[in-house]
Amino acid sequence: MGILLNKYIEEFTDLISNCSMDNTYKMAWCRALVEYSCNHTDKKIHFNHLSELMFKYYWDQTIFFNLEQGSNLKKRPTIIQIVKNEINKYEKNFDKKPINYIRIKDKIDVDITKISKTLTYDVSWRFLNLGSKTYDTYNYKKGDKHLILHHPDIIKHHSKLLFQLINYRWSQKLEDLNNAPRISQKVRGVDRDQEPKRKSLKKFKQFLDHENPDRVCFITGKAIPENDLSIDHIIPWSYMYSDDLWNLVYVNKSINSSMSNRIKKDDIKNKLISRNKKLLRSLDAKKINSKEVEELRLANEKDYVELFWIANQG
Repeated sequence: MGILLNKYIEEFTDLISNCSMDNTYKMAWCRALVEYSCNHTDKKIHFNHLSELMFKYYWDQTIFFNLEQGSNLKKRPTIIQIVKNEINKYEKNFDKKPINYIRIKDKIDVDITKISKTLTYDVSWRFLNLGSKTYDTYNYKKGDKHLILHHPDIIKHHSKLLFQLINYRWSQKLEDLNNAPRISQKVRGVDRDQEPKRKSLKKFKQFLDHENPDRVCFITGKAIPENDLSIDHIIPWSYMYSDDLWNLVYVNKSINSSMSNRIKKDDIKNKLISRNKKLLRSLDAKKINSKEVEELRLANEKDYVELFWIANQG
């Protein structure tokens, strides 16, 4: 790593690297400890501060990617239930468009104390135990709603390394819990208050026009006026986290907005499979070569539509 880590950081990284996890609480917890240390110097930390940071992490990962954070889908972790309830209220009262918590926190009234209560009897004391050994990263008396972090200055100094390690382990656990592509990219995509960046899809018109020159809506079968033309993903972007020719179609903007992130019916899936075969034949006939065309060819050969459709259905 290029530097000799002192014993305190060695023990902290040992906890992060080797702790057992039924859900992702421990990674959210230690990320909150690191982020708080980057912005404050006080050693005594009330759980409400850590709770809001954890709420933020789970809000961003859930509203953008709907990632499962625990293995029991019939009874999700308490903090995740709180986050999902707040997201549902926000979408009902304001907007269904995904947005970072940091940008809308003044619009929601979450009871952070409920999260703090969960932390007192769960992750706060469990995190320090690794096998038969109890580490001394912070002082905590079970039942209290605060802790004493021994060396926030050292944590801040090594924060880059710690964030990378936390993201790595968090991604590992999410890969166990979710049958979805690009998990690590999704975790990084909302890290440190960033929002996932959506790229323009205009470049795909040059390919889609070969198979659909009249720009007929994939859903309705009707021609789309130029001012209502949109390109959308059939398997949701929030699941794929990528823009792939094999998953993009022309749709009317009104259809585009109503599609939201819900998967379409099987007849749409079968129609997309047929469209991709026809599109590839058209592009090959005109001897068009590009990265997008080769990805389309691979998608047809590997049956990506069927595979990712089933995976997204869970």
